[in-house]
Amino acid sequence: MPAGAHARWWARAAAAISLALCLLGAARALAAVPEAACPALGLSFARADIPSLPRLCFLRDAAHALGPEDILGGRAPMERRDADQLVFRQNQSVYWVYAPLRNLEPAARTWFLQLDYPLLDEVDVWVYDLGTDPATDLAPDPAEDSAEDPAPGAAPRLLRTARMGDARPFDARPVRHRLFLMPLDFGPGQRLAVVLRVRSSGAINIPLSLHSGASAIGWAQDHGLSQGMFLGALAMLALFNAALYLRLRIRQSLYNTAYILCAGLFLTSMSGLSFQYLWPDWPWLANRSVPLTETLAILSLLWFTRHFLAIDAGRWPRQARLMRLLAWIGAGLLAASLLVPYSLIIKIDTVYALACMVAMFGLGLRHLRQGERAARWYVLSWLVFFAGYLAYGLAAFGYIPGFMAQERWMQVALGSQMFLLTYAEVMQLHDLMRRALEIEASARSSLQYEVQSRTADLRATMGALEQANRQLRELTLHDPLTGLLNRRGLDEALARFAANEGAAPRGTLVIFDLDHFKRVNDVHGHEAGDAALRWVAEVLLNLLRRRSDVLARFGGEEFVALLPATSLEDAIILAAGVLEHVRRNAVELDDGSTIALTLSAGAAHWREGETPQSLFRRADENLYRAKAAGRDRLVADGES
Repeated sequence: MPAGAHARWWARAAAAISLALCLLGAARALAAVPEAACPALGLSFARADIPSLPRLCFLRDAAHALGPEDILGGRAPMERRDADQLVFRQNQSVYWVYAPLRNLEPAARTWFLQLDYPLLDEVDVWVYDLGTDPATDLAPDPAEDSAEDPAPGAAPRLLRTARMGDARPFDARPVRHRLFLMPLDFGPGQRLAVVLRVRSSGAINIPLSLHSGASAIGWAQDHGLSQGMFLGALAMLALFNAALYLRLRIRQSLYNTAYILCAGLFLTSMSGLSFQYLWPDWPWLANRSVPLTETLAILSLLWFTRHFLAIDAGRWPRQARLMRLLAWIGAGLLAASLLVPYSLIIKIDTVYALACMVAMFGLGLRHLRQGERAARWYVLSWLVFFAGYLAYGLAAFGYIPGFMAQERWMQVALGSQMFLLTYAEVMQLHDLMRRALEIEASARSSLQYEVQSRTADLRATMGALEQANRQLRELTLHDPLTGLLNRRGLDEALARFAANEGAAPRGTLVIFDLDHFKRVNDVHGHEAGDAALRWVAEVLLNLLRRRSDVLARFGGEEFVALLPATSLEDAIILAAGVLEHVRRNAVELDDGSTIALTLSAGAAHWREGETPQSLFRRADENLYRAKAAGRDRLVADGES
């Protein structure tokens, strides 16, 4: 071989060896973040729960330019921090977390990686197999296919991925839970690498914890029990206030009921329960529900405060103007919650909520100085609430760690406030009743007879007025000749019929018309015509009258029968019976003479999506066809 060719051969061989070494180095760099930088966390039976993963590697990706391979390859410098300290205020960056884990047990085991902060838009998880720990001397399991394990130094093998977050459908989560859970299946001595990518329009908390399978189930049961007890207590308070309103018609009880329900929805939205159970298929509502329910709760509390403290424009003009101003601002924010980006509206809503709370607390103090006994409980409820709300808000916005602990404290504070507000209502009612009894006792001793006399007169007058109102309503809704409903009464009945969404099928409408009624008036006189109309009304009442049926005289000689929950076939049978009865029986007049009558009828059955007007129009068209076909007959849907 010539010397030049020999040199070229050695140069090519050296280049090939250099390329191979570079590729091998790249593969090893991709295999894992260096152990010295991010050591693996050992998992064993001795410790079933790790409440906060220690010394996690993480980095902030402000340019959104990295991928999971970059994290595995250690291509970007990472910081280390305990998981409960991974708390960041609102920003547009992506956060990456790298968690290498190692099974120290000689048996397969399942762990659950849990992210204890539900208000995150995007949570992406990649789980990689790093192979079996060479330092762990474990006998191979013949049931496991060890040929699939990566060789030492080989690139990690992607096992599974998950794309979660409240900006995505709830069913995309591998475990149906309000928090983010990722099952991790370890083989004996197996090492796994978990890479997380987190992005959100609000504050970012990444409190990661690990639980064994049995421990995760127990934790979920305990947490479900505590959440159920809290929500059940709120439901009982809401029912109690609703009962107070229904029994006594006290406005503040109604608004307190609304506040309890809206505040409960706010907490369930913050905790992820609303997304899990109420709107799992509407990710856009998962974030929007937070400012919406927060604003609704504040508006309800504003109106409760106004009525509880009796803030009216005559006695407290400035306070009344302040309440109206805050209410109008809240109404505007309620609409803005559907349009303004979440990252902005949640800040505005929080500032608005704090301003309203401070204003309501100040109003309570003002009325307490005026000597109102019930105001002391109102003020105390705010003092209890502020402690929990401030801690909860600071945790939610990323200023302090421990969101789950603050969530429980917020539940205690909110539940205590609602109880104290309800107790303040009861005490106010007690004071009102006590003052009423004192007034009654004083009046009884001096003017008992006069009070009783005037009370009796007033009751009699109110009774007479109520009776007159009932009679007036009867006159406005009923036909004076036949006693059936008139056109106005029929319109109201049709409106109720159309609004009754639970009826299936809705029912059938039948229109009856006296044949040749003008001839009856011309030959026998109008008195005979009135007698014929009354007789037809009695026939309808006797043959069609059920508790749910509606009978009306529509005008002139037309009658309408509205038969709810009646099929077209049954309605045809009933209407045919009416026609047969009228045909076979004549009307007897006062002078002994008789008039033979016949009826024509048109029937129409309710169709899905129909309106009362279209139902009436179809029945009227069928009646017209019955008239055109010779009268004394019934035409229904589908008949000619």
